[in-house]
Parts: sequence; C-alpha cells; structure tokens
Amino acid sequence: MTMKHFRRLTFLLSFILILTAGGVVAMAANNGPCEDEERSFAYVQFYNSEKDDIIYVYSFRTPQEGTATSAKGAVYDKKTNTLTLTNCNMPDYRLTTNMMGDNFKIKLVGTSHIGMLSAWGDFYGGSVEIIGDGKLYVNEQQKMSSAVLLQPEGTKSYFRISGNAEVYVYAGKTDGSIVIADYTTVSDCFVVNGLTGLKKEQASEMRYDEIQAIIVDMENSYDCHVYTKGDNGKKYTVEDYVRTYYNDDGSIKAENVKGYTLYELMLMPGYTDKYYMREIDATDGIFDPEKYGYTDTEENVNGYSYRSTMPAKVYIDQNTGDRCVFMRDAVDDSYKEFENFKYDIKGELGDVTDKYGNVMSYCMVEKSKDNVKFTDVEFDDPDYLLSQGYKISGELEYIKGLYKVYSNAKSAVLTSKTQTVCKHTSKVNKVTKKATMTTDGIITTTCKSCGKKLSTSKIAKVSTVKLSAVSCVYNGKVRTPAVQVKDSAGKALVKNTDYKVTYSAGRKSVGKYLVKVTFAGSKYSGSKRMAFEINPKGTMIVKKAAGKNSIAIRWSAQKVETSGYQIQCSTDSRFRKSNRTATLRNNATTYYKISKCNTGSVYYVRVRTYKNVKVSGKVVKIYSAWSKVVAIKAK
Repeated sequence: MTMKHFRRLTFLLSFILILTAGGVVAMAANNGPCEDEERSFAYVQFYNSEKDDIIYVYSFRTPQEGTATSAKGAVYDKKTNTLTLTNCNMPDYRLTTNMMGDNFKIKLVGTSHIGMLSAWGDFYGGSVEIIGDGKLYVNEQQKMSSAVLLQPEGTKSYFRISGNAEVYVYAGKTDGSIVIADYTTVSDCFVVNGLTGLKKEQASEMRYDEIQAIIVDMENSYDCHVYTKGDNGKKYTVEDYVRTYYNDDGSIKAENVKGYTLYELMLMPGYTDKYYMREIDATDGIFDPEKYGYTDTEENVNGYSYRSTMPAKVYIDQNTGDRCVFMRDAVDDSYKEFENFKYDIKGELGDVTDKYGNVMSYCMVEKSKDNVKFTDVEFDDPDYLLSQGYKISGELEYIKGLYKVYSNAKSAVLTSKTQTVCKHTSKVNKVTKKATMTTDGIITTTCKSCGKKLSTSKIAKVSTVKLSAVSCVYNGKVRTPAVQVKDSAGKALVKNTDYKVTYSAGRKSVGKYLVKVTFAGSKYSGSKRMAFEINPKGTMIVKKAAGKNSIAIRWSAQKVETSGYQIQCSTDSRFRKSNRTATLRNNATTYYKISKCNTGSVYYVRVRTYKNVKVSGKVVKIYSAWSKVVAIKAK
C-alpha cells in the first residue's frame, strides 16, 4: 500500500465515525477528476509494491509520490475522463484511481493485463465503467488478494461494463475475492453479468480499546491554586501567561498580551495529594472565577505536567493478563533508530469527553521492567505480536447502513449488463429542511424525468455565532462589533444572504447593548441574541504614600462617562484573598487613604472606574479594567 492510501484509510475511519454518529449520508455525484485546490488528490496510477514503483498517467497535484511519467499502452484523456488501455501489459502493477469522479471510464483496445483494479472515492466520486471492444485480465497471476476493489469512502460508487468489453477476474490463491466493495452504501454496486456467488454483509470494524498514555514529569511540580465548578466533583487550576502575537510576515501584531491557561487537576493513581495537570484551554484576558462559574477553594496542591503523551491502543499480555501499551521511542540518544517499547499501565487518571462526545481514558504509564520492544515491521504485524504473547484489546462492531459486497468465486468473465432504467440525466435540488443552530438541514435531489428520490445532502447546522468583541473601551464613537457566523463544517455564512444583523440604538455611551442575528434565505432559520459592553476608560495611580498604620494613593481623574471609582487593597499580590474594596461615588475624587494597616506589611493597591447604567430596568455598575498594581509598605 502506498503512503497515499494510508491517508485514504484515515479518511475512511473518519467516514465510519460520521456514520456511527449521524447515519449514512452519501456525497452527491461528481463528474471529472476533483480539482479542488485544498483537498484534491485525484490521480490514475500504476503501482508495483515489490519494486515500490509508481507510474502516474494522471495527477492533479504535482508532484505525487513516485515518478510522474507515462505507462506503455495507457493514455488518459481528461476531456472525456477516459483511460484508454491499448494492449497494456502490466500484470505486476495495480491500477489505482482516486477522486476521479462518477463518470471515469476505462476503454479497452486489444488485450491488456493488470495485477489489480482499485478505485477510491475519497468523499468525491470513485466509480469505474469499462467500455470498448477489448479484453482485460485482472490478477491472473493471483498475487493480489482481490481483482477488483471499490472503496467508496462516502460516495455511491459503481463498477460497470458497457458495450462488448470483457473483464477476466481472478481471486487470490488463499482467501481471495474476484470483486469486493468495502464500506459501501450501495448493495448493487457491481453492475455486470457473469458475477457468481455475490454476497452482501453488514460492514464491521474492530473497535480497539485506546487510552491517552501519559508519562508524567515527576521531577518538576507546580503550586496549583484549586478551583471547583458546580458539583461535577472536578478540580481546576489556572496559570497566567504573557504572549506576543505575530503577523504572517513576522512583524509583531500584539505584545504583552495577558491570558491564562485552564487545567483540570486529575488525581494521580497511588497518591492522595499529587495531581496531573490536563490542559483544557488557553484564553487571552484575566481569569474571573465568579464570571465563569468557578469557586475558589483557597486550597493549593502539587500539580505535574507530562513528559510525553500520546493515544495508544491497549494490548493484553497473555502471560500475565495485564494490560499494556507500546510507545515508539528512540533506541539511544542519537535518535537515528526507533523501536516500540512496552509500557505498563500504572493506573487511570480518569475519563475525558471531547466536544464530539468521544470518551478517552487518561492513564499513567511507565516503561516495563521486562524491556520488551519490537521493530516497526514487527509491531505492524498483529500475528507476530500474538505469537509473542500480546493480543490487541477490542471488539468487532457492525456499522448500520454500510455493507461489504464481495464474491469469493475463483474466477469469472464479466460482461455488460443491459439496463432499461431512467438515466436520471436531469436533476432537481430542493431544500426540504432548513438548518438551525441545533439541527442540520436537508437538500433532496430528485430526478426531473421520473421523480425518483436520488440522494440527500446535508446543510450543516449553524454552530458558531459570535461577536468580534464582547467588550470595548469608550472612545466617544459608535461601536459596532462585527459578527462571525459559521456552520458546523467551518464554512462562513454570507451576511445579508444567509443572515441579517440588527444592533441596539446608540452604542456610543458606556453601557450594555444587544445584537440580534436572524437567519434568512432558503437554507437557514432561527435567530440568536448576544450582548456587548462599552466599558469606561480606566485610570492610573500617579502617586503613593505610606503613613503610620495607613497608606494612601492618588490617581488621574477620569470624569467622562464615569460615576466614580473602585479601590481594592490586599496583602495578596494576586488579590485572591484578604481583599478590602472601597467604592467612591464622586468621579472628581482623586485621593484615597486606607487606614488600619499593619506596620511593616506590604499592601497591593489598584483602582478602576465605573459607571452606573440601567440594564433591563435595573441599575448596574460597568467597570473599566484595573489599573497597574502598586505596592506600598505601611509604616
């Protein structure tokens, strides 16, 4: 298998996940090779695995792996999307197509020989029609396991024969098939005569037990301040950072951007006071526990990060019955050779559910003392691992709506199968269900001639509706934050076509304002309301003083769009505890003295402005950002 088709298998596994999550959705038909600059890997190639030789007769993306050249007796015409084989003698090469559409044809002239014919759809189209008056022998040496292989990968792929063409197919010598279609939604995908012993089974795949294997860095610990959230029983901690952002050309976009990283603290097995720090998210801004629903426990614990972490399949050591994993690592410090080392599962940290609802078990692992290791070749061979006493853990799972269609006959001569059915040349697309923020929409395609429902396609639901900014600082001008609207596939919706935006009046003074997004057009329905704030300008401390058992500060006056000031003092530089807060109702005041201070103690002081505004009939305070903190030692 070429490296390209290792990637194809990745797409296939993704397709299976989509099917198990939301049912079968076959992609619409496409004619001609895929020419999408971002995702196309359309090609027609001959591949010899023994020589590792690849010959391309067509490739959309250049260069592909291998040598882009021509094969004797094989010519591709893009205009008609036809590969003509004229006495092409390549019995040791597999003819493979990828993303060539639903009207790809192979025209036979004379007699040709190939080792195997395989077609991949790759969520675009992967049908093959054999035409012409010639003959094609496939796998007559029986080196391949199958003669004809269809991998629809989310498309409705067919294998057809037309005219007087004849295709001679041979199964592999052991456990082979003359034809096979994997993970197809179409049970009648082989439209030919001469095919015997055709079977249809529900498709299945092995669901492997998998963990997130984590090697914890026990040499370095972090003092973690603990927060909780609701009653989920979990612990969290926050680490502040300061970042610099760069433009694409390398110039600085923003400096000294403050933010924080949120971690979940997962108790490490075998310990009562040591926690693994699982990173959840990194966010620019100041962490406000009350705003985001977190509770300060005023507890600190020891936290540890990872030295190495990766998803790993679980194996059973049949000699002991213990579970283990294998992690690829360098043999020595030269990092030139790598092998797969056995790691024992020390214990579970806990389960983590991602945004798609998939659950991954987080486990601590450590290198096994028995020093078991395998080369890449050995590790990629399940039979070899089994012979060494290691069986992969998992179970076979059947996939609803997908089939495996195959024939284990030893050989057959396949010819044209005459059909007198509508060709569905004229099609009509109609939105039968609009997409909302909670459900996908549906486009139904029907034949204009016979009225048959041909397919349905999804209108991805709206998943992202957000403002470019939820707060801004008063500048005397009308503020109109932009709205970003995307569907669940990441595609941006078009303003004034797919949605309309209305803003509250004013939006110039300090206050809270509403923004309403109303979905429109033929594909979307529903609405969403959001709010943003215009905050008052802040101030800065310009002078500080210390007296006996007291401290004092003076700040710059900020009288425009403010009602007063709020001063906060604490012996904790991060203002996590022992805070003293004073609210001054006069925006002309610029001096404040704090008494009852302990002699010799250092106090941290900051100030911010606020304005009283009415929101939903109630008066609330809208604050500016805090000033820079100053430290004052009381006398």
